[in-house]
Amino acid sequence: MVSCMDEAVGNIAMAMQQRGFWDNTVMIFTTDNGGQILDGGNNYPLRGWKGSLWEGGTHGVGFIHSKLLSDKIIGSASPGLMHVTDWFPTLVKLAGGNLNGTKPLDGFDQWSAINNGDNSPRTELLHNIDPLTPPSGSPVFNGTFDTSIRAALRMGDWKIITGDPGNSSWIPPPTLSKAAITITERHPPQTDVKNLWLFNIAKDPNEYNDLSEQEPVIVKKMLDRLQYYQSTAVPCRYPDDDPLADPAKHGGFWGPWL
Repeated sequence: MVSCMDEAVGNIAMAMQQRGFWDNTVMIFTTDNGGQILDGGNNYPLRGWKGSLWEGGTHGVGFIHSKLLSDKIIGSASPGLMHVTDWFPTLVKLAGGNLNGTKPLDGFDQWSAINNGDNSPRTELLHNIDPLTPPSGSPVFNGTFDTSIRAALRMGDWKIITGDPGNSSWIPPPTLSKAAITITERHPPQTDVKNLWLFNIAKDPNEYNDLSEQEPVIVKKMLDRLQYYQSTAVPCRYPDDDPLADPAKHGGFWGPWL
């Protein structure tokens, strides 16, 4: 599958070059989530995998190629926060469009951070608040976000995780012939299940060192922020499956069906 994807990307790049579009094109190659260990993916040395709230599940990797990029950033890595919602305003502005008439956006125009190495305009990143996952443990604090709810938030270098974050192992690639790494972590005395973690991702990208007990002020600040986001959420809605959406009824393609 990797070989097929590599060939397909090459075909796209070749077609753009043949038609004279390549010098005015920005090619973005990116993932939507971490790899699924059970299907051959691997995120080592990051913790966790697809579907979890650990960095192995949420930290996307990718690259940008373009003749439009400034020479000073070619070959560099961006340390700034970026979320998938940032691509829309970034690409609209880059293409010469405007965002007039849009609803207030969650995304930010990231082109100056990408092309000039400026600081990212994004300072927060809400990974998830998932009220449908069964609660884990009991709330650690009163008067703020309920830590039994599955959620995760980045604020600057800090990341907080609550509830059940998913598999918490570090899974080395098979070529290393090493067993999965797990650790036993202390849980707060208020609950019989560990349901609160705090990490400094800049210093500890692999999430080895939980600082939730050492940094209570940061924990409280981030739980309050999660509470704010939860207060703006609309109810979850999962419509029943509709057999009319079957691609077999639409020439083999997924698309609008009503």
